[in-house]
Amino acid sequence: MQRPNYAKLHQRFSWLRDYLAQAAPPGRLPGRQDIDPTKLKALLPFINLVDVERHGEGLRFRFRLTGTLQTEVAGREISGRYVEDAVLPQYVERIRNNMRKCVTTGKPVYDRFPMPHPERDFIDTERVYFPLARDGETVDMLLILNDYPQEEDDRREASPERRENRPAPGQESNAGQESKTPAQ
Repeated sequence: MQRPNYAKLHQRFSWLRDYLAQAAPPGRLPGRQDIDPTKLKALLPFINLVDVERHGEGLRFRFRLTGTLQTEVAGREISGRYVEDAVLPQYVERIRNNMRKCVTTGKPVYDRFPMPHPERDFIDTERVYFPLARDGETVDMLLILNDYPQEEDDRREASPERRENRPAPGQESNAGQESKTPAQ
C-alpha cells in the first residue's frame, strides 16, 4: 500500500490521474458526476467503482460496478458484493486497508498482489484506488483502475515493438494531435 509511481505503471494510470484532476472542480476532489464515461471508454473494462458506506465510525465497501475484463479475469461477477463477500479471505484486510487509506487521505493508493479470487491467485494484478467525492471533500466512492502486468510482460516478449510504439492513452497515432479518449 503506497503512493503510485506513475512512471513505472502502464500509461493508462497516469492518463486517468490527469483526467480526474482536470475533471475535478478547482481545489476539490472529483465526484462521479464530474466524470464523462464516454471519455473513459477504453478504460472501462479495467475499472471498478466501489461505494463507500459510512456506519458510525466504520466504513464498508461495496462493488457497484466491475469492469468486464476484471470480471472475465476474476472468473466471476462481484458487482453488488461487499469486499468481504467478493474476495478471498486472505486479501480482505489488505484491500480494506487500501480503501480506508484512500478514503481518509483523499489521495490515490497503489498496490500489487495476486488476483484475490478463487483459483485466480496465479494472476499478477496491480491497481490504483482513486478517491471520488460528490461534495468535493468527503470520499463516497472509489474508482479502481486494474492492470495485469504479467500479461503486459508476455505481450512485450512476443512483440517488443508493439509496446514501444503504442500511443499513450489520450493520443491517436496521428503525430501532433491530441485525442480526448484514452487508447488501450
